[in-house]
Parts: sequence; C-alpha cells; structure tokens
Amino acid sequence: MNLSFLARQLTNVASTTVAHVNDDRVFFGMQLARRLPGPASRLVGRALGLVPGDAGQAASAWLLGEETKAKSLVSNCRTPSRLLGEIALNLGLLDEAETIAHSVPGAAALSSRICWTKGQIDEAINVLPDGARRTRLVDERLCLQPGWWPTTARHAPATTAGSTTPTAEEFTRPAALHVLTNSLPHTRSGYAYRSHAILSTLQEAGHKVAAATRPSYPVTIGRVSSDSVETVDGIDYLRQVPLRPLPTPTARLSDQADWLAAQAEERGAQVLHTTTHYVNGLATGAAAHAAGLPWVYEVRGVLEETWAAGGSTTAERKARRASQRFELMRAKEIEVATAADAVITLGETMRDHLIAGGVPEEKITLIPNSVSDAVVNADVLRPPAEVRVGLGLPDAGIWVGTAASIVGYEGLDVLVDAVILARAKGIDLRLLIAGDGVALPELRERAEILGENAVFTGRVSQAEAIEYQLALDAIVVPRKNEPVCELVTPIKPIEAMGLARPVIISDLPALRELVPDAAGLRVTPESPQELADVLSQLACDHGARKRFGQNGREHVLGTRRWKDIGRRYGQVYSQLTGAGSR
Repeated sequence: MNLSFLARQLTNVASTTVAHVNDDRVFFGMQLARRLPGPASRLVGRALGLVPGDAGQAASAWLLGEETKAKSLVSNCRTPSRLLGEIALNLGLLDEAETIAHSVPGAAALSSRICWTKGQIDEAINVLPDGARRTRLVDERLCLQPGWWPTTARHAPATTAGSTTPTAEEFTRPAALHVLTNSLPHTRSGYAYRSHAILSTLQEAGHKVAAATRPSYPVTIGRVSSDSVETVDGIDYLRQVPLRPLPTPTARLSDQADWLAAQAEERGAQVLHTTTHYVNGLATGAAAHAAGLPWVYEVRGVLEETWAAGGSTTAERKARRASQRFELMRAKEIEVATAADAVITLGETMRDHLIAGGVPEEKITLIPNSVSDAVVNADVLRPPAEVRVGLGLPDAGIWVGTAASIVGYEGLDVLVDAVILARAKGIDLRLLIAGDGVALPELRERAEILGENAVFTGRVSQAEAIEYQLALDAIVVPRKNEPVCELVTPIKPIEAMGLARPVIISDLPALRELVPDAAGLRVTPESPQELADVLSQLACDHGARKRFGQNGREHVLGTRRWKDIGRRYGQVYSQLTGAGSR
C-alpha cells in the first residue's frame, strides 16, 4: 500500500463528504445509509424502526428492503418531511414526492431532483436559488449542449528530427490507452470483465496497453486503491485521484483530458480508446486532440434508453423518452460517436441505431460480446443437480433463473410470476437468481409465496456466477419490451450457451441475433403465462434441455471466444495508425 496515495484518497473522501453535507445533509445521509455494506445498512434500518413517526418508519422499511411497506407509509403519511420526500423519490413515487415537496418549506433541492428525474433539466435549474447546486446543474447542462467539448492546456506535441521511430512490431501492434468508467479489482461487473478481457487479449497479441479510470475512482464507490497504478493480471490500471475534486463537471472533464493526454504521452500510446457514455467520450476526445492521436468510441449501451427504462411506470417511461434530458443525451451520444475516428459496437441492432442517428457506417466495426476462458474451461458435463448439491441447494426439482444485474427492464418479475404459475399446475419448477440491483428488494417480496423454492444469492463474484448458472437446468433472459432491450445485446445469453445450458429469451431483436433456434426458445416479452408454459414443457423434456445446451456451446466455442474476437480491436488500431497500409 502506497501510504502517500492512501492519504490523498482519504483527503479526497473528506473534502467530498464536507461538500455533500454542506450541499444537502438529508439527501447525503439517506444515500450514505443505503450504500453501506448490507449488514450495516440493515442495522441502521432496524435502529430507525425505533424512531416514532412516518419518516423514521418509512426509512427503516426502505433500508430493510421492505419496499411495499415503505411505499404504503409514504403514500399514507400524516406528517410530510424532506426525508419522506427523498424516500418517495427513490421508491419511484413521483406524485407523492411532488406533493411532499410542495408542502414542506425549504424543499427546493427535492423539487429540483424530482424535475431532474423526470428529465426536465431547465425546470430542475429554475426551481433552485443561486448557489453551488444551481451552478453545478447549469454546468452539467452545458456538457450536454451541442458542440461543447472540454478545453485543454496541452497541445499536440510537434514532431522533431530526434523523435524515436517506432519499431516494426510497435507499428503493426499500436500501443493503446483505454479510458474506463470502472475496473477490476474494485468493480466486478460485466463492464469491468469485458474491459479486462479486451485488454488481456490485446496484450497477449503483442500490444502495449493500459487503462485509466474516471477521476476519483475507486474512492467514488467507497473503496481505496493500493497505489496510483494497480496491476491486475499484468494490466496496469491508472487512478486519477485529486486531493479535492473540482466543483463543476466541465472543470473536471477539462482536468481529466489534460491528465489523459499526459498519461498517453508518458505511456507512448498511439491510440486512445473509451467506452460509453458521452462523458468518457468528451474527456477522451479532448485528450486525443491535445495529444495528436486517433481515438475509438466503443458503444456498449444506449445511455438515454437505459435511463428512460428506469421509470417505475409505463407512463413515466414514456414521459422520460419525450423529455429534454432524453433528447439532449441522445444528441450528445451521436455527436461523440461521430467525432471519434472509429466506433465499435456490440450488435447489428446497435449498429443500425447509430447509423440511423447519423454516425457514418464506414466508421463502425462490430465486435460482439464473447466468453472468457473461465466459461470455455468450465466443467459443463456435471449435471445441474450435482452442482446444486455442491452449493448447498436441493438436487430435486427443475431450477430456472439467471445471473444478472437486477433492474426492472430485465423482466425478472415476469420470471417470478411464471414460476408461480407453473408450480400452481404441479410442475416442480424452482427459481435461482444470482446478482444484485435496485429491483432486488421488490423481487424478493414478489417471490415470498415460493418460500424455499426461490433463492436469491445477492452479489456474487464472476466464478460464483458461473457456478450458479451451472446449477440451473435452464437459463432465462426475460427482458421487457423496452427500447433499451430491443437495442442492446447483453452478454448473459452468450455465457449461458457457453455453459451448455438451454436459453429462453424474450423475442426481441437484440436477443434474437444472439441465440440461434437450435440453442434455445423464444417467448413473447412480458407474458408470464407463455413463459410458464414453455418452462413447464422444457422441465418435462430432459432430451431437449441437453440438445439445446450442446448446440449452444458448440455455437459459442465456434464463434464467440475472446481470444478470436478480441483481435479485431488490434485491426481497428492498425487501420487508425496507418499500419494496415504498410
């Protein structure tokens, strides 16, 4: 542990905490309690349950995952308060939150957050008095303005007669600096694992690579880095942690761009490569301009559609898609992608979306999600029942489920309902869901009727996620009929096929392009009864489950291995640096 860098991170935490407390202590305290480790958060929840009054009881229920109770307390509150308004907003009760904001003095900050949540950016600014919060939101809106990019103090270095000429190997295998939102070992998500797989594959192919994470990471997620450079499996991750974060988004982006340009020069990078969303693109594009380098924008998701899908009701989701925030985010994502020298995306539907938005087709390269060696080398011949015994689960029954981030648009509530319907007809179907997310508390409540026949593991490591998927007789990806699900190709169906498990998917474009007919089945999105019928039939047909699983694994091993797919990144780099023409 580098003690000097540790002190820097702790200073960063202290200055950030003071700024948040001064800004809005109610909001900060509530978010801090929610982000504590599970046992600590539940301890706070139980303590709040001893406090009389609607606010204390609602906060207690919210922290303990009793969302139905929390919603009831908020909806029927007799004494509105700022805390109740913040809880209502977090529970997706916008009407109740607005009513509380209008009845509580000094709730401008709450009103602003409600407007921001609805996508009403100008209104979110206008309800605030002059001060740091208003200044920050005005500045954040500026980041979304067409044509705005960070300014940098650095300038592209001039080529001199004494400059070092790259060797033939360095020329054909350009060095790259990746700019990431988060990374291993602090964040263990699909994003972080894909990023690491790309970097590892490029390094194995002879490229010099490193990755830089966003400013103040991993302090921003409550973790500390061992040093300003952390090495994971031979990959260097660079951390930019200022003593005191700059107060506005535009200032932070300009500072990040300068830092990235300096790191690129120090590391001898010939290409900069970043991922969605537009904030990463703005900093990387400005850094590339300052360093005189080409840059790549990798579109892994559709930011505005993911945000819109977070609405708690159909009406709210529709309103978000018609909002100012949605329009500005979509335009900015297209602007950033168009400005990049090359664009990489994951699937056909995502490529078509970019082209429809105006990104030149010739800039776009398709590099789909693929499976890691951990999936390829997994012992898929073990029967699911045997794997379950090793995990302390019953070997009896037919187990269905997934390992995923638990958010509303994943449609796991539909899966819960389908299992309930199937069991009501005498099918011994059981549910296993590995993972964590904002929708987990509500999902647990929904599945209470299943008792011990529903298992939720919470957050798991990559190795554990693979083992839990091997314990399933069938893996279900029941995504909802939302634009984000129609566009974005997830990695889970690929992993499921790689693990030789049959896959049941919602019949949506982004999923159809991933799973061939021989590897699984399709169902109408958001139809619990149809999903229950398909799962019931599959539960009674061991031969079909085995056949689908074998076909899926053969498809993945033949077309979706990182060692093969990852080399396409090197080809993009070579084209940008001119290596492909020499």
